[in-house]
Amino acid sequence: MISRRLALVGTTVVTAFLAAVFFTPPQALGADATTNFKKKCAACHGKAGEPNKVFAKQGVRSFKDAEWQKATKDAQIEESIRKGKKGTLMTGFAKQLSDEEITALVAYVRKFGPQK
Repeated sequence: MISRRLALVGTTVVTAFLAAVFFTPPQALGADATTNFKKKCAACHGKAGEPNKVFAKQGVRSFKDAEWQKATKDAQIEESIRKGKKGTLMTGFAKQLSDEEITALVAYVRKFGPQK
């Protein structure tokens, strides 16, 4: 009887753990993207996705640029976040951010573009 209860409790704990790991709610990813953007991106790209005049003159991308949003694929943004861009101020974050965090940042960058 006790072993059945322990097995049931163990199964419940494992199930809860797996659910927490593999089924992270989208809002949790959004929160991470917001925090990561503030920590890793906002200094150059601005809190609202638009760099100040000094950074803009140095070629820092404005995420509010509708033409850039339309012409740039998610994979390109992901690669820039992951590897950086040679010859620019953009450094890579592959060692600092997980794949999920990078994907969430791509979605966050898209929010600065024109809303459909």
